[in-house]
Amino acid sequence: LKAGEAPEIWNLTNPDKITEIHKAYLEAGADIITSNTFGVNCEKYENFAELIEAGISCVKNAINGKAEKFAALDIGPTGRLLEPLGDLSFQRAVEIFAENVKAGVKAGADLIIIETMNDSLETKAAVLAAKENSSLPVFVTNVYDEGGNLMTGADPLAMVAMLEGLRVDALGLNCSLGPDKM
Repeated sequence: LKAGEAPEIWNLTNPDKITEIHKAYLEAGADIITSNTFGVNCEKYENFAELIEAGISCVKNAINGKAEKFAALDIGPTGRLLEPLGDLSFQRAVEIFAENVKAGVKAGADLIIIETMNDSLETKAAVLAAKENSSLPVFVTNVYDEGGNLMTGADPLAMVAMLEGLRVDALGLNCSLGPDKM
């Protein structure tokens, strides 16, 4: 991957390399493999559905029918701030995430992982899109700062309450500060 090159493009240009990486995770003991679709959405890529289909295909090729192994549609943040901090409306965020979910379901994803979210409203938009457009299990992770809050201020207890209310199947945290501070 060259500097500045979008990794999601490799789903189309280097699917064998992406599949090899997924196989390495399976060999290391992973049961759930996330598609290489973290940065994909309809506002960033005109061919977003093709990238999602290719991403899920790479995972399915790595799994190759192995029992108890699952292909996860990986959904990351839109890369934009929601109103009132930014210019993205809540409804438009739901629509963007819904397009990803529909493409992932069509491609054969087994579950949805919404990850590395740092805004409670964007997290909610992604979960609503997943719940309204699929019957797949939904996992969510958020990222917190050193003060224990999302970039937009919510703390973990508020996020747990919201995500439990939205009936996600699993929730947690990722990245941020490393395991000692997490």
